[in-house]
Amino acid sequence: MNETTAVVTVVAISLALSSITVYAIHAPLRRLLESICPLGTTAEFWTRAAIVICYLFPLWVVLVFGLPNLEYVARVSGGEIARRALAATSFALVAIVIATGLRLNAARPAAT
Repeated sequence: MNETTAVVTVVAISLALSSITVYAIHAPLRRLLESICPLGTTAEFWTRAAIVICYLFPLWVVLVFGLPNLEYVARVSGGEIARRALAATSFALVAIVIATGLRLNAARPAAT
């Protein structure tokens, strides 16, 4: 596998898993943020910020930790690159969901 194919593969895996995660949590996250944010615009901002983080952090993790050294990428199989990408992206997404859950658990609904 060449360098370009490896990078495209890990980016595609990261974006696919991030999209699945965002699809799964978007509506519940939005409702939760609307209940604790004082204004609808702040809930929308934090929802969008969370979505951006769900894409950028896993992408960063997979590019930094998921790819083998590009000098040796020709010796690594496509399956190994996919496995590394899945592991790195999954780790990042689980970390995001846990951190978001812990932070929102401590939040209190806005006073009305």
